[in-house]
Amino acid sequence: MKYEIDMQRFWEINNKCLDFSGPVQRVPVSIDLPGDWICAFLGLDNEKYYSVFKYQQENRMRCSKITQRELGYTISPAIDFGVIMDSSIYGGQVHYESTATPTLKPVINTPEEIDDFIEKAYKIDILQAGLVPDYLSWREKLISQYGIKLSYGASIKGCATMLGQLCGITNFLMWIVLYPEQIRKLVQCWLDTSIRYIKLMREITGYTAEKQTFSLQSDVTGMMSPDLYDEFIKESEKKLYDTFAPDADAVRYYHADSHMLHHLNSLREIGVNQVNIDPYVEPVQILEKMPDVIIHGQIPPTKVLLYGTADDVVECVRRDINQAGPGKHLIITTAGSINPGTSIENLKAICYAAEKYGYVY
Repeated sequence: MKYEIDMQRFWEINNKCLDFSGPVQRVPVSIDLPGDWICAFLGLDNEKYYSVFKYQQENRMRCSKITQRELGYTISPAIDFGVIMDSSIYGGQVHYESTATPTLKPVINTPEEIDDFIEKAYKIDILQAGLVPDYLSWREKLISQYGIKLSYGASIKGCATMLGQLCGITNFLMWIVLYPEQIRKLVQCWLDTSIRYIKLMREITGYTAEKQTFSLQSDVTGMMSPDLYDEFIKESEKKLYDTFAPDADAVRYYHADSHMLHHLNSLREIGVNQVNIDPYVEPVQILEKMPDVIIHGQIPPTKVLLYGTADDVVECVRRDINQAGPGKHLIITTAGSINPGTSIENLKAICYAAEKYGYVY
């Protein structure tokens, strides 16, 4: 079945619906088409997309012409380095591939290297480290060529994911059990360096926000037990939220693609009030643990949106709306990133379902 609606009108209404502080007509939709989706859709070289400013912007605008026509959706010029920007400041070598997003080579290969790493981390010249100079250079090009002025400092990779990038995920998950004191020192270093990094990036890019918002993204958290998360990481992530989103009405957002049901009590306790997590759970399960949360989800990005039919997508959105109810607890989107290869037809189905079933307020 073809799901067709007036997409221009849909997005006009949708932009107003995303502000839950005002009158809202229907459940809103959030769609973010990442670089790997763009590369797959246009058949691009991923290495060139993530490393060459002109190539990235030209192809973002080329893709935008198609998504505007088919979906009413605009892809603007931006800076897209994948998921390695934050960790790059610690010196890991960037590895580019033609068919995948960039990765970082681990910089800590044995637990005996941790002390030396920490000593060096506290001396990092952040504005000259990793991808930061490239980000600042690209930012100036966006200003001069497109009139777009970006700021940085509203989010960062979470502790478990960052340490997984620095040590290798398997090593980090082993060492947290076998070498707990070394990992405690590494977590403290991550916290101190993250605060310094965010403050510097906010200052140099002129970060301002009408409302306090801070986001953590940490897929690796889901691989940990609640006891390990609570013992080693919970208070450090709370400190970041307390530092950058301390007000009572601030947005504290947490993203994790992995299983997270076992961590929801901890997220509630550190003040998380918006989540984009766990494609394996339904809204009702999240709301049982976090009754006041706003859920960004809960469409499974692979099983439903990538491999399912448009009918499957519509039924999933309808389920999420019904479970979240009329309490402004839901922003319809995927529970994780939109995968390369996801069809325009299935993206349209999200919007159709929101328009048909989302007028619940």
